Amino acid sequence: MATSDVFPGALARMPDAKESGLMIWSSADPAPPPRFVEGFERFETFARDAGADPAVLAADLAALWDFVAAHPALLVSADTADAATRFLGNAIAVAHPAATWRMMSEPEVGTSTRSVTVVGLLRTIVERPDQREPFLEMIASWPQADRDDQELSALAQEDADVELVVPPEPFARPALALPEFVDDDGRVIGYGSRWAGGSPPDDAYSRVSHPERFAPVLTVVEALVDYLETWYVVDVDRRAGESDARVMHLRPTTGAAITITATAESVSIEAGALFRDLAPGCTCDACDETAETVADQLEETLLAIAAGGLREVFPVGRQRSLHTRILTADGGRSSSGDPGPSISPERLDRAAEILGRLADGWWPAWSLRDARP
Repeated sequence: MATSDVFPGALARMPDAKESGLMIWSSADPAPPPRFVEGFERFETFARDAGADPAVLAADLAALWDFVAAHPALLVSADTADAATRFLGNAIAVAHPAATWRMMSEPEVGTSTRSVTVVGLLRTIVERPDQREPFLEMIASWPQADRDDQELSALAQEDADVELVVPPEPFARPALALPEFVDDDGRVIGYGSRWAGGSPPDDAYSRVSHPERFAPVLTVVEALVDYLETWYVVDVDRRAGESDARVMHLRPTTGAAITITATAESVSIEAGALFRDLAPGCTCDACDETAETVADQLEETLLAIAAGGLREVFPVGRQRSLHTRILTADGGRSSSGDPGPSISPERLDRAAEILGRLADGWWPAWSLRDARP
C-alpha cells in the first residue's frame, strides 16, 4: 500500500458510493474506511511551485486555508482542483485523527457526529475566506463532539434495571372511527401504506393532506387519562385550551407529572423535567402517519411514564445534551439531543437539579391505588 511523506499513514484509493454504502449498512466486517486517499500529487507540485511546503500545509489547517484562499487558480484546472480536494480532506484527517473518507453524493471526510464535504469546502475557502474562523472553531470542537456522542451512545445502550409498575388490568383501546378520505381523482387514500414500501415523491414532504384524519385519536387520549386516573393515585385537571385544544394536567403523588395538549390534528405530551413528545411527529404525506400509529405512540408513552419507564439524563457532555428513554415491556425507545432553544437557562438549571436527585435519571412509578374506585 502506498505511503506519503506528508501524511502519517497509508494511502488508499478514493472509496466509491457502493463501498461507502456497504461500510454503513453491511452486517459483515468490511474493510475500514480510509483515513488518507491518494491522488493529491498535482496539488503538492502546485504548492511547491508557489513557494509553500506541502508538509507544513498538511499539518496546519489554518496555513492550508490561507494558502488555498490566496491561490484561486487552484480551481481553474479540474485535475488540480481534485488533487487539492484530496489533499484538503487528508489534512482534515490529520487534524482530527478519527475522521475517515467516504463517498456519499460527493466525497466527505468525517465521523458519526460531523462530516465535511471537501469539494464544497474547497470552493468555500476560495469564495468565502471570511469563513476561516468558524471552520477552525468547528475543527477544534470536533473531538469534544465525538466524546459527547460516545457518552450519549453509552446511555442508549445501558441495560435498564427498572421494574415497571403496571395495573392488574391492561389498557383496552376504544375502537377508532376512521373516516375515508379521497384524492383529487376520487380514489380512497390508503394512509399508512401509500408508498407500498417504496420512496414517496419529493413533493410529498411538503404536502399535508387531511390532517383531520388524526381526530379519532382524541377518544384514545380521553380513555388513556381515564385509565390512569382509575388505577394510579393521580389528580387530573381538565381544561379548554386555545383553538379548541383539550389540556389535561396529570399530577401523581409520586413520579413524573404529565401535561397533555390534544387537538384534532396532534397531541403533545410534556412530562418530567424536560421530556417532550408530539404525535404524530410529522403530518406530511411522505411520513404517511395514521390515527392507529399515533394511538400506538401515545399508549406507549403515557403508560410507560406512569409505570416508571421514563428516564431523563441532563446535562450530558459539554454540549449539555438531553438523553431520554421510554421503557416498555417490549423495549421502548430513546433519543438524545438539544433540549430546545426556547428553554431558558434558568429552567435548564432547575431541570439539572431535579434530575440529579433521581436514580440514574429514572422517574419513579406512579403509586397504584389500593383498590379500584
